[in-house]
Amino acid sequence: SLTSITIPDSVTSIGTAAFGGCTGLTSITIGNSVTSIGDAVFNGCTSLTSITIPDSVTSIGDASFGGCASLTSITFGNGVTSIRDSDFSQCPSLTSITIGNGVANIGEGAFGGLTSLATIEVGENNVNYTIVNGVLFNKEKTSLHTYPTGKTGEHYTIPNGVTSIGNRAFFNCTSLTSITIPDSVTSIGAGAFNGCTSLTSITIPDSVTSIGTAA
Repeated sequence: SLTSITIPDSVTSIGTAAFGGCTGLTSITIGNSVTSIGDAVFNGCTSLTSITIPDSVTSIGDASFGGCASLTSITFGNGVTSIRDSDFSQCPSLTSITIGNGVANIGEGAFGGLTSLATIEVGENNVNYTIVNGVLFNKEKTSLHTYPTGKTGEHYTIPNGVTSIGNRAFFNCTSLTSITIPDSVTSIGAGAFNGCTSLTSITIPDSVTSIGTAA
C-alpha cells in the first residue's frame, strides 16, 4: 500500500531489493548523501512513473528498474559511472532517459528493449558519450551505440565518419524502413538490426569487413 518514500540525507546506501515489489509506489525522493543503490532495488515497482538519481550516487546494481512497467522517465545524476544491460528489463513505458556527465560505460543493448524510448539526453560535459540528432554515439562520434527504439522517422542516414555500428544498435526499431550506411563503417555488431520488422532494404558498403551474429 506504500505510495511514496522520502529517503533522508543521513542515509548513504540502499540495499538489495529494498523496495522490490512495492506495486503501489508512485514516487520516491532519494537523499543527497546516498552513494550506492543495490541490485533490483526498484524491481517490480509497477506504479513508479519517474526516478531522479542524485549526483551523490556512484553505483547502481543489476536489474535496478526491472519490471517498472509505468516508468516513463529517469534521470541519472553526474556521479553514476555505468549503466548495465539488465537495468531496464521490462520497462515498456520508458520514453526518456537523461545520462549525467559521469557515465563512462553503457552496456551494449542497455536501451535496446525499451520499445517506447524516444529521447536520450547526455550531459554536455560527459567525456565518453554524446547525442547527434537524438542518437547515442561515443564522444568521438565513430561508434553508433543506440538508435532509440521509439524515435520517429522511416529513414536514417548514419553520419560519415562512423566506423562501427554497435551491438543491438537498432534493436527493435520497427518504424525504420531504410538505413543508409556510409563507406566509413567497417563493422556491424551482433543483433544490430535485429527486430527491425519494417526494414525493407539495406546496402552494406565494401568497407564493412565484419558483421556480427544475428545482425
